[in-house]
Amino acid sequence: MFIGCHVSIAGGITKAPQRAADLGCEVFQIFTRSPQGGPAPKITPEIIKEFKSEMEKWGQNNCYIHTPYYINFASVKEATRKLSSRIVREELERGSLIGAKYVMTHLGSSASLAANGVKDTGKEDALKITAEGVAKILDGYKGSAKLLLEISAGAGETIGDTFEELAFIINGDKRLGVCLDSAHMFASGYDIVSDVGFKKVISEIERTVGMDNIKLIHSNDSKVGLGERKDRHEHIGMGKIGKVGFENLAGAFRNTDLIMETQHDFAAKDIAVLKSIRKI
Repeated sequence: MFIGCHVSIAGGITKAPQRAADLGCEVFQIFTRSPQGGPAPKITPEIIKEFKSEMEKWGQNNCYIHTPYYINFASVKEATRKLSSRIVREELERGSLIGAKYVMTHLGSSASLAANGVKDTGKEDALKITAEGVAKILDGYKGSAKLLLEISAGAGETIGDTFEELAFIINGDKRLGVCLDSAHMFASGYDIVSDVGFKKVISEIERTVGMDNIKLIHSNDSKVGLGERKDRHEHIGMGKIGKVGFENLAGAFRNTDLIMETQHDFAAKDIAVLKSIRKI
């Protein structure tokens, strides 16, 4: 288990490994492009060489890529769905160039379907549309980076807020995995704090996506309570999850890396807390 956080790529992706090391990271997560939109900066052979050199120089074991925020496989707009598949595929290809192990993505929301009178078809249709979009990403893909689907917090019509939904989309495809997010899980109703609740969560994972498919954990405490269905991150041990929730996760997933996503002014302290939990 390695521990790290999301870091900035201001000035280019080659700056990320040192930023990560400065915060005490052993691994880190980045965007390779603006998460809000716009063209992606080119990754040239020179950048690839420098990035890999910086990874080694600063002792970083792996890097992970988060896709942009505008990804939505369940959009009512076909253009948006196609764009989502194309951008995630690009991120997989870009990740493979720089040696990133995983690319994780949010799946989007069917709210636009509902707003355009498609709500009566039910979430099942939104899930089918999403599964089709995810499948298109991997059509002919030969890269080394693996795609992870991130569990959502369950706000509104968000897709992927249960392990059943993630399992439906993955559909046994070994090229796909799951990125847990502790805050999202908790907000979606998965009790990772109490002994009884956590045992139920593990049982649910085993029944649906499978423990081996949990490849990465976004370790974020939560400002909101269990089942409140809002995505509100808090610093480790200072939210409704508390240290015990992270002790549970670290104990159950000993070979899975932890990535923290709270603000950088507190990142080093959060990483230190996670490292202390890892020793328990």
